[in-house]
Amino acid sequence: MKSHQFFVVVLVLAVVQVSAGYGQQTAEQLFQSALYKEEIEGELDAAIKIYETVIKQHPENRPVAAKALLHSGICKERLGMKEAQKAYERVVREYTDQSDIVAQAKVRLAVLGSPGDKKGFVTRRILTDASGIGSNLTSDGKYIIGLDRDKGNVLRFDVASGQISNIPNKGQWSETDMSFMVTALSRDGKQIVFDSYTKEWAPQLLVRNLDGSEVRTLYSEKDYYVMPFDWSPDGKSIVAIRNKNEINELTLISTTDGTVRVLRNIPSQLFMFDNARFSPDGRFIAFSFVRDGNPPHGDVFLITADGQNENIIAGHPSEDRLIGWTPDGKNLIFLSDRSGTWDIWSISITGGKQQGEPELLKKDFGYYSEVLGIAPDGSFYYKVNTPSGGLYSGAVDIETGKIIEPPSLVATRYMGTPHNLRWSPDGKYLLYLSRVGGMGPGNNLITIRSEATGEERILKQYLRFVNQMSWAPDGRSIFSIGITEKENGMFQIDAETGTISKLKGQGFAPCLCPDGKTLVFIKPGLTITKMDIATGEESAITKTTTLAWDLSPDGREVLFQTDSTVCKISLNGGEPKELIHGLAKYYFAEWTRDGRYITAYEQGSKTGNIWRIPSQGGTPLKLDLSVPNMLYMFYFALHPDNKHFAMSISGETKSELWVMENFLPK
Repeated sequence: MKSHQFFVVVLVLAVVQVSAGYGQQTAEQLFQSALYKEEIEGELDAAIKIYETVIKQHPENRPVAAKALLHSGICKERLGMKEAQKAYERVVREYTDQSDIVAQAKVRLAVLGSPGDKKGFVTRRILTDASGIGSNLTSDGKYIIGLDRDKGNVLRFDVASGQISNIPNKGQWSETDMSFMVTALSRDGKQIVFDSYTKEWAPQLLVRNLDGSEVRTLYSEKDYYVMPFDWSPDGKSIVAIRNKNEINELTLISTTDGTVRVLRNIPSQLFMFDNARFSPDGRFIAFSFVRDGNPPHGDVFLITADGQNENIIAGHPSEDRLIGWTPDGKNLIFLSDRSGTWDIWSISITGGKQQGEPELLKKDFGYYSEVLGIAPDGSFYYKVNTPSGGLYSGAVDIETGKIIEPPSLVATRYMGTPHNLRWSPDGKYLLYLSRVGGMGPGNNLITIRSEATGEERILKQYLRFVNQMSWAPDGRSIFSIGITEKENGMFQIDAETGTISKLKGQGFAPCLCPDGKTLVFIKPGLTITKMDIATGEESAITKTTTLAWDLSPDGREVLFQTDSTVCKISLNGGEPKELIHGLAKYYFAEWTRDGRYITAYEQGSKTGNIWRIPSQGGTPLKLDLSVPNMLYMFYFALHPDNKHFAMSISGETKSELWVMENFLPK
């Protein structure tokens, strides 16, 4: 409890210091503060106040004042305030010398429309806390449906009343069912399909009755993973992506007997497939996926429901992502970066072909808002999720376990919890992932922070997804798992340029030995394996039970886990040596740089205890430090000096429910 109070005090002091400094800050400093509130923290009301302070206190700095007025309008527009139009009109009228800003204001005014165009367009925040709200809007627009991951209960949000009801699950539900990633709601609102796994961790599709009466297996085939997207209007088919051995197929799955019909091959990675939706009359299927390119290229496609007569819709050398159909089936709605920002566009469809050119509906909607659906009246529901948490630093006496410097919050470019903290071999840099999230531009950014100056350097993004990073012994490159538009695997990343090289073999959590020739990683099936990086020749070291392992600094031994035990074993195999047992169910364990100790910390526990263990065996020492609810590897990183440390503290993600009304084409 005291540690939580400490972190709250740190955060409050930081906010007070920033707030107290408004009067002394330059126009540009104030503007950047407001921009951080707007774009990173999502605190639009607070951002508006700071923007207005800029305009009032620094009218002589016309470039910054014009930007502040423009962004004040953007915030007001997002909040559904009518004053947004007045702000844009002021920019056009009062800042004629700021041509770029005036041009942006005119675009905003065009999107809002003239009095006779898109009359009544409103962006409105429904809930400031939408953490318990699902992801599926019913076809009648009355409810938003989700599944409770812990028990399989249906969570139903009534859009009109704002009430949430819980429909208990009366069917099966197990630990493997909790791992679902995608859900799709039937058009009649009576069933929901989701991906899951059997007790043997074989992929399957399950269908759940929303009244809680039944959960049944619709499809399960060895080695085939299936991701559902939409139900046909008659409820007889589900359109899904099926994956096996990196081959991806767009398929129809019968809801009666689970039989599969392949519509086409998808020449892209599984998670590069964006969406698939039946037209309201069931005659067509629209879908989109990202293909290889620099920058990546994505298109929206349209085929008949039997997989024939394929057409590219609104083709453009940009990244287009399908959102869905308008309720009348006359238009497709999609997200695109063709203008330089992520905007919502509409294209008219007749007989399976586009008519005319796309129409811009909403400028700067953003890439990561979660679309829930479009109601019959055209209301567009979505969620905006803002992460919290942060990076902390401090110092500990590794011999006594006592804290020397209490953890303090470190300023980072992006808000949220950094992942995968790893010190460089020389201790000069801290490696981590910023803006951790789904696959796509601007997420999972490889960040290298200078210990001396605090400067963050973000590598150019060549991977759509990256995780499980480790430094090469010479500090010149990084090893990780990753996904591009066309392949996944283990990669070597240049620490200066960010350029990537795909490695031989398939596995997780790769780490290079000091000899520069041997790569150690975990193969599917949880076998720790070593590989000659030049020839690709592999040999097994030992079995483990988790992906949490570490390589000794001299490259001769590995740490691994079996149940609640941490062991070490020679890289050449042999008998493992038990180091600790029974202190926690799961650990993350890591060698200190000098090889004398091992730090082990509890995974996912409320206490988050951290122990120091002699690497040759001996009595564990619990440090006077904890990281509660540590769900991922490398949330704690001890510096090579065995004194200073970095740690990530998770916070609750802020989720808001929004609606845009009257924005669809008439």
